[in-house]
Amino acid sequence: MSASNPEEPGRDAVLAALADSGRELSTAVILFHTNLARRVGLGPSEEKVLELVHRHRHATVSELAEHAGMRKNSLSDTLDRLEEKGFVERQPHPSDGRKVSVIGTTSGTERIGALFGGLISQLGELNAEYTTEELAVIADYQRRAAEIQAAESQALDDNTRPGRR
Repeated sequence: MSASNPEEPGRDAVLAALADSGRELSTAVILFHTNLARRVGLGPSEEKVLELVHRHRHATVSELAEHAGMRKNSLSDTLDRLEEKGFVERQPHPSDGRKVSVIGTTSGTERIGALFGGLISQLGELNAEYTTEELAVIADYQRRAAEIQAAESQALDDNTRPGRR
């Protein structure tokens, strides 16, 4: 309890609540994306690789593999499946014709985008309950937590490779 406000929870209680809410959010996100992927005929990892394709427009396979923390050949296999299903295509890179970039297709974007309407709407309503300053803190925390999780994911992947711990 804070000395200034006896009703205010202590740091340990807030950190425990933060850990619990983080686990709840992680589970909810994974289940949402698993169901979304299934609805459009994708596996969960295919759907997340597709999200990376859209986030890193015109990225090469090597760049996407780095962003995904995957080996290039594994990512290439995933991209092959996404291409067969009509979600991505490979094109000459816009600034270096020797490279090939991966882009999302319009039809694939429309198929998935149609399923996000309810989520986007409800998150918009939730965001309206917070000040711009509060949202900036939340965004900073999420970004930094994602960086930590990505680094730990990469460490787990590195530890499974031959010659590693």
